[in-house]
Amino acid sequence: MPGSANDIDELEKALPGVTDNAQSLGEIEAWIGAQPCVKSVQLAGYVLKSNPPQRDFIIECGSKDGTVIKKILNVYVLGTQKFQFNSMRDQ
Repeated sequence: MPGSANDIDELEKALPGVTDNAQSLGEIEAWIGAQPCVKSVQLAGYVLKSNPPQRDFIIECGSKDGTVIKKILNVYVLGTQKFQFNSMRDQ
């Protein structure tokens, strides 16, 4: 059922492969948004100035009981068209 904890776990397990193969942040955002458990996804307007720089996606997943689970997905920006999954945490 969409929005179960298992769906979110599966999403998190798939993210390293998705981010490693993506050629843009928009591609990552589109893939996340296409997942059945995801109600909305938005790339945060800020860059975390670290080495390497990091970007956050704000994700809302619907749960079975109708509540919304908010997650922050953090991705390293390794250079032009190179990304790496870092973490997913509660908002």
